[in-house]
Amino acid sequence: MKLLRNTILLFCCLFFFACKKDNTNLPINDSDKKIKSLFKDAGNTNLKVEQKKIYYDSIINYISKRKNDSITRDYYFQLASEYYRQNDFDNSKTISRIAHRLSVEGKDTLAVAKALYYIGDCYEPTKKDSAFYYYLQAEKIYSKKKDYENLGRMYLYKGGILYNEGNYTESEIEVSNALHFLTPTKNHRLIYGCYNMLAINLQGLNYDSEALKYHELALKEFEKLKLEETDPRIIISYSAPTLNNMGYLYEKMGEHNKAIEQFEKVIAIKDLRKISPDSYATSLSNLAYSRMKTGNFSNLPDMFFEALHIRDSLDIKSAVVFSKIQLGEYYLMKKDTAKSISIFKESYQLANDIKSYYEILRSLKLLSQIDNQNNLHYSNVYIAVSDSLQKKERATRNKYARIAYETERLEEENQVLTKRNLYILIGAAFFIFLVTALGIIRHLKAKNKELQLLQQQQEANEEIYHLLIEQQEKVSVAKEEEKSRIAMELHDNIMNKIYGVRMNLGFFNNKADEKATEKRKEYILELQNIEKEIRTISHDLKKNSFFEERNFSELLSFLIKSQENINSTSFHHEIDESINWDTVPSTTKINIYRIIQEAILNINKYANAKNAFITITPIEENTLKLVVSDDGKGFDLKSSKKGIGLKNMTERITALRGELKIKSNVGKGTQIEAVFSI
Repeated sequence: MKLLRNTILLFCCLFFFACKKDNTNLPINDSDKKIKSLFKDAGNTNLKVEQKKIYYDSIINYISKRKNDSITRDYYFQLASEYYRQNDFDNSKTISRIAHRLSVEGKDTLAVAKALYYIGDCYEPTKKDSAFYYYLQAEKIYSKKKDYENLGRMYLYKGGILYNEGNYTESEIEVSNALHFLTPTKNHRLIYGCYNMLAINLQGLNYDSEALKYHELALKEFEKLKLEETDPRIIISYSAPTLNNMGYLYEKMGEHNKAIEQFEKVIAIKDLRKISPDSYATSLSNLAYSRMKTGNFSNLPDMFFEALHIRDSLDIKSAVVFSKIQLGEYYLMKKDTAKSISIFKESYQLANDIKSYYEILRSLKLLSQIDNQNNLHYSNVYIAVSDSLQKKERATRNKYARIAYETERLEEENQVLTKRNLYILIGAAFFIFLVTALGIIRHLKAKNKELQLLQQQQEANEEIYHLLIEQQEKVSVAKEEEKSRIAMELHDNIMNKIYGVRMNLGFFNNKADEKATEKRKEYILELQNIEKEIRTISHDLKKNSFFEERNFSELLSFLIKSQENINSTSFHHEIDESINWDTVPSTTKINIYRIIQEAILNINKYANAKNAFITITPIEENTLKLVVSDDGKGFDLKSSKKGIGLKNMTERITALRGELKIKSNVGKGTQIEAVFSI
């Protein structure tokens, strides 16, 4: 069993190393050249670890100044991989956490999953439960994104952790899931890892024949992998563990010669001792053990001592324990019981120091069989350790099951919260929609009411306009009738009288008697009467029948007061009583009326004013000043276009040879001022 665990631990370390994604193929621009150069310099195999870390610090300084984009995140992943290759798991974990934070901020879901499994890799050597947790988190994301290759990778990594904890059944389930997703991807590295992991799980469950079949499948996958991989270290990391495990299985099944054949294949790998001294020591120790089982003691115990020396120099204590146990069995077969007991005690002590429970049990079992004086003690300790190990394995199984359960429970709670938040969001959106709809309906109703009022005002104004037109037509007809009457008066009365006076004066003009003089006086008096009649007719021409019957001030007052019920604006007017409207021409009064009427219409239509003021005052002899003002919202004179109403006002003031001024500011009301002569 120890041989199996040694080879799988070696395989796992190299497998994680080999599967770390290479991030060197990144797009390059001018700003990236320095970072690329630093990565290249740090990759120099002749540099010491301390020198490489100086380059890594410089790389961090550069990439920390970059914006958070996919290239920056890839640089962090590449740097995390570099630290991982140097077995600097703390710094690799720190960089991976930075990559995770940036990926979350950048909403890069796949990068978030990648950062999680990088963090898991950093925990794997020391805190396997934490590694399992992060692999599980990454697995959930890859499953949602349907990234089946990386999903299979996470199942495989979880299976590796469960195997190292001695949970072979659960590990087999995880790796079977991994193989299901990875087979279509043609990723030979990961598929090889699945076959190898299934084989060693079956070894752990004592299904040796089935385990051999999966080892053979792993070797077939390895042949495909060799076509892609040229690095001898990677090739050895795949082939040596599988061949060693197959040799162990044959040894366990009592087929020692087949076991020797597998171990010799490993030993025969070119430069094995130089490239992977641990693999060489494992194969050498196993080969010596199998030869010993066949009764071939040539080069023994030198082969055991050589392997022990290499493992001791590499400070791989678990491997040293295993070598000591094999060496103790050698002395046991050579009937050197005292030497054997001494070595087994050493292996037991060292295994106890490093908490290697399987080696503790194996050492205790051998000691209980050969140390007759203390066999009862060793048997009792063996039982106690075995019970403790079973409890530990049970606790481990429960621990990982609990991690999976708690993760699923948290996901379910998150789903419930997400659903609840969605309902709240939908409810809030519906409420906002409802309030908005009610506000719009209310606004439309108010607008409709306003339009109705404006329409009523327009209709009223049109009615007034038609009445004024009708009245003006009556005035015109009256004027024509009056002209005809005056013409008739002039023709039939005045002209006849003047003609008669002229003829009589001509007759009496040639006479100088007193009677003629009296007659001339009478006719001169008649001329004075004719003059009076002409004056009367002239005065009648100046009068207008429309305004003769009505007071113009009252007409204006009626026009202004009639607006109070149309809108909420309060109208105030002041017309100077000293103005004699009878002397003002009708055309002037009509224009004044029209200007005031148009100004009132504009106030009601656009100003939204509370108050409006209309004043007419004399400022000089025969000069009037009309002012219409309001406290409404006003308008921008520069940006606003001049409407028909303002144009009509301007034309009317021009007709009166007057001057029109308009003052307005947004929010400060409007004032119209007209000055004209009468």
